[in-house]
Amino acid sequence: MSGRDPHGQDQPDGHDPAEIWGRRIGRGLGAVALLVLAWLLGRQLHLW
Repeated sequence: MSGRDPHGQDQPDGHDPAEIWGRRIGRGLGAVALLVLAWLLGRQLHLW
């Protein structure tokens, strides 16, 4: 990870849309994976 600011504060050319959307997509996929794993755990433990 580069640790750069995605909003272009450290770059002279402004915003980097690919980095911003990449983080959004990654966080969305992480949230979906968390929900699926929580559902599978609940199913394994016979909670629902």
